[in-house]
Amino acid sequence: MNFLLYFLLRRLFVRMELTPDSISVSKGLIFRRRCEIPLSAVTRIEIRRTVLLRLLRGKRVEISTLSGGVWFYLSSLERLPFLPEYSGACVKAAPLQAIAGAFIDTRALSGVITFGLLLNRAGSVFGSESFSRIMSLMLGAAEGVTRILGELHIAVPRVTAFVVVFIAAAWLFVFLKKAVGMLRFRISCEGGYVTVRRGVFTLYEFRLVRNNLTGILCCDTLTTLLLRAAPLYAHDVMIFPPVSRRTAYRILSKLCGITPPEPQIRPPFSALFGHCAAPLGWLGVFTAALLLTFIAEPIAADLARSVLWSGAAISLWFTGAYAVYMRLSWLSHSGGVYGIAFRRGARLYTAAIPDRKMVMLTTGRNIFQRFSGMCDITLSIAGRKKFRLRNIPCADVRAEITDPGSAP
Repeated sequence: MNFLLYFLLRRLFVRMELTPDSISVSKGLIFRRRCEIPLSAVTRIEIRRTVLLRLLRGKRVEISTLSGGVWFYLSSLERLPFLPEYSGACVKAAPLQAIAGAFIDTRALSGVITFGLLLNRAGSVFGSESFSRIMSLMLGAAEGVTRILGELHIAVPRVTAFVVVFIAAAWLFVFLKKAVGMLRFRISCEGGYVTVRRGVFTLYEFRLVRNNLTGILCCDTLTTLLLRAAPLYAHDVMIFPPVSRRTAYRILSKLCGITPPEPQIRPPFSALFGHCAAPLGWLGVFTAALLLTFIAEPIAADLARSVLWSGAAISLWFTGAYAVYMRLSWLSHSGGVYGIAFRRGARLYTAAIPDRKMVMLTTGRNIFQRFSGMCDITLSIAGRKKFRLRNIPCADVRAEITDPGSAP
């Protein structure tokens, strides 16, 4: 009832004024808030219709710029006058593509936070018994995992098993939520806007201004590299689930109006240690500690060895992933577009950035890079986003990127 009253008040006391250059939104009952946004600064418009809003014949509209935005409720029959009509022509994603996009887009940390908030809300709405029942189910699953690993002579404490079960349940919950939200995925282009529509229960619609696209981002993991397909993002919105490189280039050129960049400068093989130094260091620490457990025989040796074996295996996996990502990293500038492929965390990102959206290009060298002739380069774009590639030849950067006129 509180939500219905809140929605009705927002609906009744929202005023929108449109001029040829800007849009003004006033909302609030006692405390009035007026936001005026130039149309030239609008980057994304999100229209969301949950099941409840569809029953109430309403929708939630959010207008975003690079510096923030404003949101408000409107009737489902009302439309923003500056948005073009939907033409009906679109490119649809297959259901398996949408599910794969949800799998890649799901993060464990965000899943833990979302799942924890859900459990807290379930306990406050349905009572503490429901919360206790869910926790007892996860404790039972953790005991089962501990028993199975014990039969394999792998010592894992119950607390660790419970944490793993909780993270897995949180990830699965967020994945299923995203998978349902990714179904019926389609993309189109009308009147200078790239439109993304998806969802089954909650309907999502994203309108991205083509002239204000700061860049198109492609996200790769080891899984997507094996499948040779990766999703595309723009302004933190997935504009298409995993697609092949050829299809991604077609989306860039036809729908987004950005010329696909080609690799020009790559990190040399001699920079491998610099890219993999962190996981190699952890691998050395875990390996040395593991050898000590065989020499000194500490208390709870089985448990210590299990933890160290796990740490060494994870460090080895990250070392291999970093090495693969280094070989696939590159930098280029051609056709009015900057291109950069760089590693961030355990993922490889490839960005295509138009020249007009580039804010600053920075190169840096530490004391070791001065002797090896390497440097780090950072591309800063509007919206305070930075893309950094490490350990590439400084002479090639000067010849091809920062001072192309000096190239022979």
